[in-house]
Amino acid sequence: MVIAIIGTIILALAVLSVVAVKQGWLSDRDNDGIADVIEDTADKVEDAVEDVIDDVKEATKKVSRKKPGRKRKNK
Repeated sequence: MVIAIIGTIILALAVLSVVAVKQGWLSDRDNDGIADVIEDTADKVEDAVEDVIDDVKEATKKVSRKKPGRKRKNK
């Protein structure tokens, strides 16, 4: 039920943004029907997510790397 409500809200916002672009209320540099505000925000979010993913990968490499001069413990 919650997913249906969220989907309906997203669909309504998408339709409103397309109408706003067609009416000229929102700018659209590349004439693809998606407002520049939405595209810019999506790009920022994508960049932030990529940065976090890179940070996590670097942290896992630091934790899992073999320390010099240490031998494995035999069980």
